[in-house]
Amino acid sequence: MTKLTVTIPEELASLVLERQRKLGYQTPDEAAAALITEGLVASSEEDHSGGRSDEELRSLIDEAEASGPAEIWDGPALRAEILRRFAARSRV
Repeated sequence: MTKLTVTIPEELASLVLERQRKLGYQTPDEAAAALITEGLVASSEEDHSGGRSDEELRSLIDEAEASGPAEIWDGPALRAEILRRFAARSRV
């Protein structure tokens, strides 16, 4: 097993020690290893890429950033416009 020393904030250390106590791990290292493993497994299962490559995702982000500032949505006005367009289409 490879040994890796990591410095973590006090709050995180408290969580590791609490996890050790609650779940009966022998050492804080065992509790930390379990937490890291759970986190890595969970993050590897959460693929939000939509099947796109990293290059494609970066390209989409660049495109979005180049499109200008975000616009504030007015929910009621948007809903009214959708209903107006739907009504106009239904009359044809």
